[in-house]
Amino acid sequence: MHMNPSVFDIWVFRRARAGTEFLVLHTSQLKADQYFNGGRFWQIPSGAFEPSESVLEGIDRVLGKYRLEAQAVWAAEHTYIIYNRRFEETQVVSVFAAEVAPATGVVDLDPTEHSGSAWLPFEVALDRVHYRGLKDGLRSTQEYATGLPGPAAQLRLR
Repeated sequence: MHMNPSVFDIWVFRRARAGTEFLVLHTSQLKADQYFNGGRFWQIPSGAFEPSESVLEGIDRVLGKYRLEAQAVWAAEHTYIIYNRRFEETQVVSVFAAEVAPATGVVDLDPTEHSGSAWLPFEVALDRVHYRGLKDGLRSTQEYATGLPGPAAQLRLR
């Protein structure tokens, strides 16, 4: 079995007047039918680092697909391992947090991958995603980047 250590998740967030909101994406029915026995779920932007790119280059590449631009990026101090049936491999997933401009609203979606998106407060986002790796990654993002008066400077990459 192949193990892929280059996979990453990005908890994208914006700071609004009402508080911090996190981006979640709803899988399309096409993707669910093709890879997940019809089961749809909420997820976040993710990708795999190319062999020659840096962490920031990879994050910028993935966020660019959604027309998002990270103003700041943190290592979220969380990594998890999953078996991804879509790619038929075990993946080691590193988690990062990316802050976008407060006015960021609608994101571009590939309709074959995602049918909708939402900006949600921490507790609602935590409830919306149901995979342990996503929940733990969000909790870590909250602990190091969004839940503090001053985010952890030592973990800031940009």
